Amino acid sequence: MAFRESRTWRETVATICADGETPDELCPWRQALRLLKRRRRFEAVVTMGPRPSLAYGLLCAVLGLRSKQVLTEVFLDEAQPSSLSWRVKTALFRLIAKRALGVLTNSSAEVGFLARRFGIPEAKLRFVPMYTTIANPERAPDNAGTVVSVGRTLRDLDTLFQAATHVAAPFVLVVGRNDRLPSPVPPNVQVRRELSLEETHAAMRRASVVVVPLLPAERSTGQVVLFEAMAMGKPVVATRAAGTIDYIRDGENGLLVEPGDAATLAAAINRLLQNPDWARRLSEAALVDCRNEWNAEIHAARKIDAIRALVAQAKEIA
Repeated sequence: MAFRESRTWRETVATICADGETPDELCPWRQALRLLKRRRRFEAVVTMGPRPSLAYGLLCAVLGLRSKQVLTEVFLDEAQPSSLSWRVKTALFRLIAKRALGVLTNSSAEVGFLARRFGIPEAKLRFVPMYTTIANPERAPDNAGTVVSVGRTLRDLDTLFQAATHVAAPFVLVVGRNDRLPSPVPPNVQVRRELSLEETHAAMRRASVVVVPLLPAERSTGQVVLFEAMAMGKPVVATRAAGTIDYIRDGENGLLVEPGDAATLAAAINRLLQNPDWARRLSEAALVDCRNEWNAEIHAARKIDAIRALVAQAKEIA
């Protein structure tokens, strides 16, 4: 369940969407225009995603209006200073971020990263922990003995493939249709491309271990798969990265390994496969976290609190 569907969010926040409509169905500029028409009635205007955030912020800047904007779900790419389009995009985001009330991030590590990228003080950023979109977290009873890895953004498949050669278990790798893979593909790795969400979840439910191998980067990624696996009661091994360090307590509710360390990744996977009781204890702790800490209602409440804090801060400065 998305946090926008939670009771906490629906009772507190007004939406620009008509009945039965979702933000994803509206183009960024249409979202921006609807927000612009209603902005006077509210103390904060929450924009979700880089394109709607940029569209709304630029409209306010061009018209000379106070944006009252709180940017959320703005996932930035790695720095490309040699690219003119990247420099232009960065300059525009800096403009709207400086005019905004603030920015919400999905990881604590992104606070400093986004402050530097946007050229704003860290006081204008708030970290709001992510959550599982699975409404009722519960242990999936199936166990096919597989090691499953899902995702495409900033995935370290080189390290995953190196680790797979030292694990006596079948791997299932779910990627996009056009994602490039290292060569050769280990014989125990089955590559499945462009699966539906239902098919992806089915593969995860049959897993013995779920692996989230990530490249070192300042932006956060991997949380969706991480939380889905945890909510299914699957033990998780993940790279220590911006998207994982706020959620995995190493040795308590999952395992963390250093970036690019194939030997340690293989050892962690083997430990979980060879010690099912210990693996179950880790996954049980993760399930409790999903039920009590990382759910849509709590996330919505935390998000609202962070937005209110940014509004109050702006009033004090003014």
